[in-house]
Amino acid sequence: MRRLIGQFSAVMAMLAFAVVAFAQQPTKAEKPYKPVVKNGWEILFDGKNLDAWDYDQASGAWGIDGEGSLYVVKGGPHVFTRQRYCDYILELDYKIVSGKKSNSGVFIRTHDKDDEVNTGMEIQILDNADYGSTWDAMNGNGALYDLVHPTVDANKPLGEWNHYKITVNGSFVSIVLNSKEIVKADLSKWTTPMQNPDGHHNKFPHAIGSLPQEGFIGLQNYGGVPVWYRNIKLKPLSKRLPKYTGKEPIASQLGTTK
Repeated sequence: MRRLIGQFSAVMAMLAFAVVAFAQQPTKAEKPYKPVVKNGWEILFDGKNLDAWDYDQASGAWGIDGEGSLYVVKGGPHVFTRQRYCDYILELDYKIVSGKKSNSGVFIRTHDKDDEVNTGMEIQILDNADYGSTWDAMNGNGALYDLVHPTVDANKPLGEWNHYKITVNGSFVSIVLNSKEIVKADLSKWTTPMQNPDGHHNKFPHAIGSLPQEGFIGLQNYGGVPVWYRNIKLKPLSKRLPKYTGKEPIASQLGTTK
């Protein structure tokens, strides 16, 4: 009997080890991300895969078409980069179409992927006409959403590809649309929650200038309405590295901008 008990214990120990070993096997999402860098640019999307992005493929919300464009298939999660970034130039092409309520956005410096609205900023992508918005509105295409409106109408006709060059460097943000600078902001001037420097109200519960100067980059899935992206790349502008993971409560990070 004692021998049988010993054998049983040995078998159970082996099974327990096997279970632990299996549980520790990395999933695809947990595998280390190895950036693809060409001529100083990190390639975030080259038309082939979403390796640089944290995305639930089982949702089927995003797809890659035969022309190498990332597009919204149906309503579902946004996509965010697997890595956090500090100071950079982000370039990408996007396309929206008429009569489909096209609406999306590029999230920058998002701290918490589950609270992207309140812990980062959004650069609007919108069919202005379909939403009754003017090109220079706070929610117009190209706006730093609810913070800075576009100063120039640089929009191409709907159905054509547009190009964003987004610079995020310390407290400085610049948005260039189709070779025209449409937004320039010094975030250090945003010192009051729910208020812009000119005194106008905004929707954000934290002073934008107090948010961490780092975070994830994201692409918005706005209820499944159509948008296409391609040629997404990033060039670092400093040697500053992220200090946080995004799991920290945002309230504990306010004012830790350096």
